[in-house]
Amino acid sequence: MLKIINGTQSAKKLLSQIQRKVTLLKQQGRHLKMAVVLVGEDLASLSFIRKKEESCKKIGIAFELFKFQADIDTLSLCQKIKIIQEDPRLSALVVQLPLPPKVNTRQVLEMIDPRLDVDCLTSHNLGKLASGIYKILPPTPAAILHLIKEYNINLQRKHIVIVGKGELVGKPLGILLTQDQNTLTICTKFTKNLGNYTRQADVLITAVGKPNLINAGMIKDNIIILDAGTSYKGKKLCGDVNYKQVLEKVKMITPVPGGIGPVTVAKLLENIIILNS
Repeated sequence: MLKIINGTQSAKKLLSQIQRKVTLLKQQGRHLKMAVVLVGEDLASLSFIRKKEESCKKIGIAFELFKFQADIDTLSLCQKIKIIQEDPRLSALVVQLPLPPKVNTRQVLEMIDPRLDVDCLTSHNLGKLASGIYKILPPTPAAILHLIKEYNINLQRKHIVIVGKGELVGKPLGILLTQDQNTLTICTKFTKNLGNYTRQADVLITAVGKPNLINAGMIKDNIIILDAGTSYKGKKLCGDVNYKQVLEKVKMITPVPGGIGPVTVAKLLENIIILNS
C-alpha cells in the first residue's frame, strides 16, 4: 500500500482546475489580484510566499508583496493594511503569520476586509465557520480535508489527535472535525506528557512548527500522520514529525516539503475564486 501522501500531485490537479476558472473570469473582464503583507524575515513565511507568488503567476492571478520591518508597531501596520486595501483591483489580502511578538495579531487581522480574507482569519469569517454557514475554509484545514477525501481516509469512529491550537490550523480544524462521529483530542504547548495522547491517535495531525517534535516512540503502529508543521533546521524545511524515524510504523504520512503545503497554496487560490465569483 502506498504510504506517502503526495500533496504536490494533488496541488497540480487543483491548480489546473483553478486556472480554468481564472481564464473564464478574465474572459468576463474580471482580473484577480492578491496582496501579501510580510513583517520581518521569517524563513518559513518567505518560503510560503514564494510558493504563493509562483502559483499566482502560473495560473494568471496578479501578485504584490508588501514588506515591512520587524520593528513596525501595531497601529502603523494597521494603517498600512488600510491603505493597501484601497486598491480597487485587489481581490485578496493575506497577512503572513506569524507576526512579531510585539504586534497585536488579532488587532491586525481584524483590519482585513472579510471580502478579501482568503485565509479566513477575521472574526467575521471565523464566526461563519463556527456556525457552519461558511463560504470558504481556512486553506490549511481545507488542504488537510482535501487529502483525507482524496486518499479515502476514514475518520468515523477514529481517535483524532491534533497537536497545536493555532489560528491557522488547529483551532479551525478542531471546529470542522467535531462535526464527524469521532473522538477528538487537541493538545497545546501546555499539554503535559504529549506522548500519552499521541500514542492513542489513529490519525495524528500536527501544526506546531517544531522540528522532530513527534518521534517513533510517540506513535502506535499503522497510524495516519498529517504533518502541517513548517520550520527550518538550518536551511532545511522540516515538519513536526521525525519523518525517517516514523516511516516504518505509519500507514500513511504527508512529507515536508511536498505534503500539505502545496495543497494549502492551491486552496488559498481557490478561495480567491470563491470570493470573487
